[in-house]
Amino acid sequence: MKKISTLFVSILILAAASCTKELDQEPHQIYYDNYYQTGDDALTAVNAVYDVLGSVNQYSSYLWLIQDIGSDDCNARVTLNDPNLHDINNYSLKTDNNYLAKIWQGSYLGISRANIVLDKVPGISMDTALKARILGEARFLRALNYFNLVRLFGDVPLVTVPVSANLTPEELYPPRTPVMKVYVQIIADLDIAAAKLPAKYTNPNDKGRATSGAALGVLSKVYLTLKEWDHAVSAARQVIESNVYALHPDYATNWKEASKNGIESVFEVQFYRKVTSENSQMVISGLPSIPGLFAAGVEIMLPTEDLLTSFDTNDYRKEVTFFDQYWQYTFEPHIWKYWDQVAYKPAATSASGADFMVMRYAEVLLIFAEALNEANGGPTAEAYEAINRIRERARNGNSSALPDLSGLSQDEFRKAVMLERRHEFVNEGQRWYDLVRTGTLIENIKKAKGDKSNPASFNYLFPIPQRERDINLNLTQNPGY
Repeated sequence: MKKISTLFVSILILAAASCTKELDQEPHQIYYDNYYQTGDDALTAVNAVYDVLGSVNQYSSYLWLIQDIGSDDCNARVTLNDPNLHDINNYSLKTDNNYLAKIWQGSYLGISRANIVLDKVPGISMDTALKARILGEARFLRALNYFNLVRLFGDVPLVTVPVSANLTPEELYPPRTPVMKVYVQIIADLDIAAAKLPAKYTNPNDKGRATSGAALGVLSKVYLTLKEWDHAVSAARQVIESNVYALHPDYATNWKEASKNGIESVFEVQFYRKVTSENSQMVISGLPSIPGLFAAGVEIMLPTEDLLTSFDTNDYRKEVTFFDQYWQYTFEPHIWKYWDQVAYKPAATSASGADFMVMRYAEVLLIFAEALNEANGGPTAEAYEAINRIRERARNGNSSALPDLSGLSQDEFRKAVMLERRHEFVNEGQRWYDLVRTGTLIENIKKAKGDKSNPASFNYLFPIPQRERDINLNLTQNPGY
């Protein structure tokens, strides 16, 4: 699904090249006027939007990596020769941070491709059901990209149409759009996507495409971020009552090659083990580098002691997530939950096809529990049921571990949900967003990392990449940078 034709790539390159003064507009006109003619063209175009999600700039590496290293969960390895990550880890952020620049570029590439689909596909004579689905997919993907951008950077340019054949100054130099206006567009896109997309796909070749449940799941998270609790409850409830999703009985099943796009997956980014350019970097990022054993381990990050000691001793998720011994080798704890040892031998971990879980059903349940607690001034029976389902699985049959929660105040339940999220979603690019939306970033980073990391109030947003501001003088910088 992620692979796109070389013709389409060439057309995209020509379209970009047509923006320079040295070339006339003919390639751009070919791109817009002649390509989008058939249903296959429409499908190829939306596949190109998905393709961006799997790039290094996005979910293959940078997008989730900065979330984990920028949180209290992980440190950049001390000997890692990457100042970009150390600056994020230590909160000595600079405006020329390459990871942030690449995330910005990748996100807007995905948005640009989605805008083209939404502009050109309606005019194609094709199967009406497929057309509606493709437009729903494009809406979902555009919303996901903007949701990431607005949480990372705050006000960002809101661009919802393709560039014209003759680029105007407004198109070349868009100003930043207020956060709430961006959120209005995100919500509108997700509402439309939820209405247009199927609940599930019957064709195996369509695995990994956005569904109505994915749109509603991300919508519940958008509302949670905005603290619109009743709306978050409603969206999450629709996912739950769809009866499409369930928890895998075994937590570890989520990261097995054979379980990709399984019953717990609400939306995941697809990677492929047999195609070098489509491999995932999640596995090698967490594994140690031991000569002769882990030829592909690069241990970019290591879990903090604060994270490790926050787990209940008998929490099954801890043994699934971390390890400190392999054969005769012992080492400091590393993250290994993405490594399917049956599918990949140690020397083959760089060829992993492990998908990235943007949203699992477990998160929908925890969003439901958190929003109910906030909306009702305290936990309800449904809220307890949702969080206790997560804890029951984490017990893994051990009745002495993680007893069901009961009798908590609103604040106690709020803290319990945050802790449950922390343990459930290690290395899934969630924690930084949680610390930011709950206003607890500074205190938790200082607790986990001490004096080596010095976050300030302005670090609740990342800096606008300087290279973008050099090109577009209408882009203001976030305060503090």
